[in-house]
Amino acid sequence: MILVTGATGTIGRSVVSGLIDAGTPFRATTRQESIAGSEPYTARMDLGDRDSVVAALKDVETVFLNSSQHPEMALHQGGLIDAAVEAGVRHVVKVSAGSAATGADKPSWVGRAHAQIEAHLKRSGLGATILRPNYFMQNLLGLAPAIAAGKLPMALHEQRLAPIDARDIAAVATAVFRDPDTHRGRSYDLTGPESLTPIDIADLISAGLGKRVAHVPLTLDELGASAARAGASEWIQRHVVELMDIYARDESVGLVSRDVELVTGRTPVRLAKFVKDHASRFGSVT
Repeated sequence: MILVTGATGTIGRSVVSGLIDAGTPFRATTRQESIAGSEPYTARMDLGDRDSVVAALKDVETVFLNSSQHPEMALHQGGLIDAAVEAGVRHVVKVSAGSAATGADKPSWVGRAHAQIEAHLKRSGLGATILRPNYFMQNLLGLAPAIAAGKLPMALHEQRLAPIDARDIAAVATAVFRDPDTHRGRSYDLTGPESLTPIDIADLISAGLGKRVAHVPLTLDELGASAARAGASEWIQRHVVELMDIYARDESVGLVSRDVELVTGRTPVRLAKFVKDHASRFGSVT
């Protein structure tokens, strides 16, 4: 039995879909939302409610551990890890932040929290695999209105990224589920197959949509203000600014890793394919 936390999130939905397709027994946790197609497998769980966590872990062997950014993320995920030890769980697949952001001394509160969780998981004695994904292609969907208007606003200039499709992150997790012992104690840097500047990204989107989309550089202050106007909480505003500041300074975020191919046996999705798959969201004219 596999427990999928964060099952309504960007990665979790793809994990759930893959498990359904494979006919693999699982339990998907949610606080409120329904998960289309997985109702028979859904369990109510709140990471801040220990009783619900203990109930969700009953008879579970493997946990997919992922949750949204929250000031109490380290406390909540640490509590699940402790409960997993007591429940006899054998393996945890933990979604962390990218390696450039994750560390006790990193200038990202999210990255520091993930480092704290990773250390907690290591001390627990549970089998563990750490996934450290780069910039999500799905982040571009949040920019869909601007892209539809012909603009790609990013707080980067000529810095490179190696963006990954969240579906590939889910595919790596699913591969680990099939043979957790092989991946025990491993950390994987997950990227797409291309190192791209924001202008490269805008050009690929333009080609895929059949209309011109231009990169519009933002300052970090403008990025924070944009997040605030979108209704993001203060801690999320701080997260996106800190993360993009790291991306602007650390060239490692532009390096391409082969870990997706190593684990899944296939090349990760290219940005052109992602744009094609979501063209209607971006206002395609082709």
